[in-house]
Amino acid sequence: MNNLKKILKKIFLVILILFSLLNTLNNRALGYEKEVINQYLYTIEKIYYEDLFTKRELYSLDLVKKYFMDNLEKLGIQDSFKQTIYKFTDDPYLEIKPKSLYESYYYQDRDIKEDIIIERIREDCLKLEICYVKLNKLSANMAKKYRQYLKNEIEPSDLIIIDLTGNMGGSLWSAAFFISMFFNTNTYLFSVNFLTKDKIKTQNFYNSEDYAGLFVNNMVAILQDETTISAAEVISGVLKNRSLIFGDLTYGKPYIQSILETDELIIVYTNAFLNFSLELRPHEKIKPDFYLSQKEIENKKIIELFSKIYFYLTRKMEGG
Repeated sequence: MNNLKKILKKIFLVILILFSLLNTLNNRALGYEKEVINQYLYTIEKIYYEDLFTKRELYSLDLVKKYFMDNLEKLGIQDSFKQTIYKFTDDPYLEIKPKSLYESYYYQDRDIKEDIIIERIREDCLKLEICYVKLNKLSANMAKKYRQYLKNEIEPSDLIIIDLTGNMGGSLWSAAFFISMFFNTNTYLFSVNFLTKDKIKTQNFYNSEDYAGLFVNNMVAILQDETTISAAEVISGVLKNRSLIFGDLTYGKPYIQSILETDELIIVYTNAFLNFSLELRPHEKIKPDFYLSQKEIENKKIIELFSKIYFYLTRKMEGG
């Protein structure tokens, strides 16, 4: 009988310990879940105030947060968050994706020739060397590779044609460093206007000292059309101040996306617009100096026209 009591007592103690352990783990899980929920609520608030396309005139922040909380049990945290954001903003550039997927793309090693292809063209009649730079896209973390590649391939006496047709954009910062190579140090490039909770905050960008001046003496022409979009338009818009633009109007996307992170998600949302002056309004489509038909764009008519313009200008300067 005594042995049975001892055994039952031990079993009871074990049950107490297990119950205490389970209670502790449950509290930790609840605490973790509460922390994660608060993180998503903070992200919802940030997007509500900062996204240019949030329907603030229709919905209050409290209503948006309530919608998220009401759907937690039915949908789970991540799906409730996604449904909430997509419901209360009309952001056409909004993306919500797994963090692992974004990081694998953002940090992957890229071949420079996926972004830039350089072709040297000899204009025998006018005895000119043209460096034809086909800029296909503007990948993140590629600025140093851009600088080294262009520095190796372009001579100080070369005419430079930058072909931006078919360039859908990409990293604004890669575009900014690319542009910097064509201007002297401390040259104003563009302004980005960020929407915050209380006001619009303007950040003016000047060219990077590490990249400045490499091609400041080269004559430059840009080829663009409606497939020149976003960060590629920034190159056209800024270089328009010191180059000739050929082709057609650009697409006209002045909006800038930023990134927010939660525990497992990356949110790309629109919280800023860009312009090429200190005026507080988004930039418009970039107009060319010389309009070309689509056939002329495809046939690279720019090479002939740019060569003749350069030849004419140099003759005039020489008094010819």
